[in-house]
Amino acid sequence: MGQTVVRRDVYGPGRVWSEHALRVVADTSEALMAACSPGAETRWSALYLRARA
Repeated sequence: MGQTVVRRDVYGPGRVWSEHALRVVADTSEALMAACSPGAETRWSALYLRARA
């Protein structure tokens, strides 16, 4: 608990599409629960950002 983990969305053959820093709230044998802290860093693909613009 309390550690930072990174959620990565992967596109195609292992290419990272986005990354999001999350804080572990609980880690059990059944589930990993994580929360997004206010101001947490997120990294998006430049292609995605251009498509949204």
